[in-house]
Amino acid sequence: MLRDETHLPPALLTGVLRELTAARKHRTDSERLVESLTPREREVLRCMVAGLGRKAVAERLFLSPHTVRTHMQNVLGKLGVHSTLAAVALARRAGVGPAEPVLAGDVVERGGQPA
Repeated sequence: MLRDETHLPPALLTGVLRELTAARKHRTDSERLVESLTPREREVLRCMVAGLGRKAVAERLFLSPHTVRTHMQNVLGKLGVHSTLAAVALARRAGVGPAEPVLAGDVVERGGQPA
C-alpha cells in the first residue's frame, strides 16, 4: 500500500522527467534574457506583465510616453520577441511578477498592447 506517494511506471517517469528538464532549461534561458535587461527595462517589463499600456507606464514611472516606447522596444529586442504578449509570456516563464497592483486610475488596454 502506498501512503501519500504516487507510483509512476518507469516508461512514464522518463517522459515526465524529460518534460521537467526541458521546462527548467526553457525557464533558465528566459531568466538569463530577463537578467540582461537594465533595472529600468525590468521595471517597464513588470508593468507590461501587469497589463499596463504605454501611457499608464509613463505615468507610473514618471517618464514620457516616448521614453517608455523606447524602453519597450529595447525590452522586446533584448528578449528576442516581436510582441508585448510574447515578452509577457517569456517574463512569466522567468518568474517575473507584475508591478504593484493596478489602481483604478491606471489605463489597462485590451491584450496588454501599448497605447
